[in-house]
Amino acid sequence: MGAWVEETTFLGQPAIRASNGQLSFVVVPAWGSNLISLVHEPTGTEVLRVPPLPDAFWQGFGPVLYGVPVLFPPNRIAGGRFVYRGREYRLDINEPERGNHIHGFVYMRPWDVVRAGVDAAGRPVVETRFDVARHADRAAILRQFPHEFVLTLRFALEGGTLLKEAEVHNAGDEPFPYGFGFHTAFALPDGARFSLDVAQRWRLDERMVPTGQLEDFPFRDELARGMDLVGVALDEAFFVGEEAKPSAATVTYTAGPARLVVRYAVDENFRHWYVYTADGRSGFVCPEPYTWIANAPNLELPAALTGLRELQPGQRQRLFTSITVATA
Repeated sequence: MGAWVEETTFLGQPAIRASNGQLSFVVVPAWGSNLISLVHEPTGTEVLRVPPLPDAFWQGFGPVLYGVPVLFPPNRIAGGRFVYRGREYRLDINEPERGNHIHGFVYMRPWDVVRAGVDAAGRPVVETRFDVARHADRAAILRQFPHEFVLTLRFALEGGTLLKEAEVHNAGDEPFPYGFGFHTAFALPDGARFSLDVAQRWRLDERMVPTGQLEDFPFRDELARGMDLVGVALDEAFFVGEEAKPSAATVTYTAGPARLVVRYAVDENFRHWYVYTADGRSGFVCPEPYTWIANAPNLELPAALTGLRELQPGQRQRLFTSITVATA
């Protein structure tokens, strides 16, 4: 069967489904343009964590624990406040138990579909956009982040790889600080192993924001080789290293009928990874690539280390990630 793209529904929500015979994916625009499903078609294996019911998606932190939510900005801002270029930013406190803002403005709000079809190269392509100037929640967002911005996601299938490009566009007349990330939730069946090669770990305080200290950690080599995460509760922040370079996380299915390797690769703009497993017994792992570390605007460290970036008026930043699924 050839490549195709169609309008469909997912748990009652309008959605876009695309396939090239090797992989198929589903994007739900109303759920923050969440890439909610990615299936390896030869084995019928779902590699992402998918909500079983619509209510499950919205319960608790469900919107960031299923599929691939978009975080702008990613992770926490202590007290929901920071100062940049002499301006104070006040973000809503949506993690009241720790007094933080967490995960930004776009992962729970609807996006627009810009394009859905097969391109000239025969690839299924879906493009979605979040334009704050046209959004129904414009006032609530600008109250926290007083800048015009446009986010665009482009999904394409190429063989056994899902290519995902994000673009951040400063559509206003002032420079603004930004960080971007994905809270990717992969299914983690029994026997699967997870690997990530990073240099150091960020020390976190009681609010789960970095203290500003980087440290070695005892399971670094094991993590790089591949770990069995069953029963391992992780909520950790890692630094790729001083050299800006591409990096990748890998989930390897070593048991069961589908022996697969899922490789999640990101470009050199993503210098930080969080890894979250909840209690280690919930059947998922969230490798979260970020362009900045949590609370970056409040850390008294060089921007080259924290990942704090600035976009000038009219400037666009493109960010590239991919998920490749292959037989082991």
